[in-house]
Amino acid sequence: MRMRTKPPKAEGKSRKKLYIWIMGFMIIAIMIGSALDLWKKEDTAEGAYEYKGLSFAQTDTGWMAYKADNSQVWIMSNPAELANMSIPYVNTGMLKYYTKIYATADPTERVRIPMSQFFRNIPVNAIVVPACPVDIEQCKEMPLKTCENADKNTAVIFFKEANETKVSFENDCLTIQGKELTKIVDKIILEAL
Repeated sequence: MRMRTKPPKAEGKSRKKLYIWIMGFMIIAIMIGSALDLWKKEDTAEGAYEYKGLSFAQTDTGWMAYKADNSQVWIMSNPAELANMSIPYVNTGMLKYYTKIYATADPTERVRIPMSQFFRNIPVNAIVVPACPVDIEQCKEMPLKTCENADKNTAVIFFKEANETKVSFENDCLTIQGKELTKIVDKIILEAL
């Protein structure tokens, strides 16, 4: 009894098809791998910056990094630009020990984003109450608080636009003032890491 075998031409055609499929798959795999590697290189080259062991990645809304505990650090300014910025160190960790904090700012100044950034990134255990330093129409529903109202249980964080940059934490009052408050707050956040 003779076994039937495929004619030699048919077997050659199916090997050729298999070879074409394998080559096509390899080419596609190489193209995809190259594209992924290219994107990875672009991210690290242009949109990333390392600061204090954290890798900050640029996003549409700022710069973001993850700490070892997977908590997020998010700043608006490029950390490379902040590296050369000099401000006095303030121990923001002390803010955890107050029971109440007044976040004081003149609502007619551009302080909303820096204030938001500060409280998003600096941990506090206290009740945070918005306050005003001056008695104006926009402040009629808020308490009037300045550094003079701070004590050992109640801190005041005073955000102020000014020509002179000043960062100090004295007598239970943290003063953050300057022309570029967002950059100043971002630098405080980086220094607190």
